[in-house]
Amino acid sequence: MAEVIQEVQKAETDAKEIVEESKEIKAEKIRKAEEKASNIIEEAHKRAENEKKSEINDFKSDLEHETSKIIEDAEDSASTINEEASQNMESAVDFLMEEFEEEFLR
Repeated sequence: MAEVIQEVQKAETDAKEIVEESKEIKAEKIRKAEEKASNIIEEAHKRAENEKKSEINDFKSDLEHETSKIIEDAEDSASTINEEASQNMESAVDFLMEEFEEEFLR
C-alpha cells in the first residue's frame, strides 16, 4: 500500500511538473507572439511614415512644377500684353501725330 501511495505522490509531482512546464511554455509562446506583433506594428509604422514622407515629397514636387508652369504662363502672357501694348503705343502715337498735323499744321 505504501508503494501505491508513493506512486500516486510521484504521479502528482510529475503532473505538477508537467503543468508548470506547460505554463512556462505557454508564457514563452505568448511573449514571443507579443514580441512578433510588436515588431510587425513597428515595421508597419515605419512603412507608413516612409510612405507619408514620399507622398509629401511627391506633392511638393508636383506643387513646385505647377507653380513654375503658372509663373511661366503668366510671364508669357505679360510679355505678350507688353508687346501688344508697345505696338498699340506706336499706333497711338502715329494716330495722335496725324490728328495733330491735321488740326494744327494744315
